[in-house]
Amino acid sequence: MTLILLRTTIATLMAFAGGALGVSLGKVAPHHMKALVYTAMAALLGVTLFDVLPDAKSLLNWPQFLIAGASGYALFWAVSKYVYHICPSCSISSFDQQTTERLGQNVVLLMIALGIHSMMDGAAVVVGDRISAHPDLALLVAVSVHKLPEGLALALLLLGAGYSRRSAMLWTIAIESSTEFGALIGVLSLRHASLFYMGLLFAHVGGSFIYLIVTTLGLFTTMRARRPRKTETPMAKDTQPRVR
Repeated sequence: MTLILLRTTIATLMAFAGGALGVSLGKVAPHHMKALVYTAMAALLGVTLFDVLPDAKSLLNWPQFLIAGASGYALFWAVSKYVYHICPSCSISSFDQQTTERLGQNVVLLMIALGIHSMMDGAAVVVGDRISAHPDLALLVAVSVHKLPEGLALALLLLGAGYSRRSAMLWTIAIESSTEFGALIGVLSLRHASLFYMGLLFAHVGGSFIYLIVTTLGLFTTMRARRPRKTETPMAKDTQPRVR
C-alpha cells in the first residue's frame, strides 16, 4: 500500500509544481498552456488506447466494456455540465472574465468537480497496478504529465478570480491533494476486489480519460477556428488580487 501511495504522490507533486508555476509566472503562464495541455492530451491518449482500454477489455465482454466506458464519460460530462468544469486545463481557453469572477463565489463547486477528477486519477493508478500485478508506469507517467497543466490552470483561474498568490497556491494544494485520497480509497476498497470488478473500473477510467481528450480537442479546435482578436485573457490580466 505504501508504495502505491508513494507513486500517486509523484502525480500529486506534479500538480503542486504546476500550481507553483502559475502563481510564480502569473500573466506570462497562459502563453505556455497550449503546449503543456497538448502534451498532456497526447500522453493520456496514448495510455488510454494502448494500456487502459485494452487491459479493461481483456477482462470484460463487449457490452460490459462499452457500458463501463460510457459511464466514465457520462460522469465527467455530467459534472462539467451541472457542477463545474471538471478539467480546468482542458477548458481554460473557453473561460472569460465573467467566468473567473463567478469562480470567486463558487469555489466550492470547483472543489467538488476537480476533487472528483483528482480522486479518479488517484484511483486509476491503483487499479492499473492491480490489474497488471506490477507498477503501471505508463499510466503513472501519463497521469503525472496531465497533472502539471492541471495545477497550472487551477492556479491561474484562482488568480484571475482575485485570489492572492498565497491563497491560490494553498487552494491548489488542497484541491489536488484529493488525488491521494482517491488512491487511498482505491487501495482500501479494492484490496479483495475481483479482476472483473477491476476491469469495470478501468473501463470507467478509460471513458473519463476519453472525455478529457475530446473536451481538449473540441475547445482548442473551436478556439483556433474562431481566431479571436488578440486580447489579454482573464488569467493574464495584470490586476491587484484580493487577499483571501
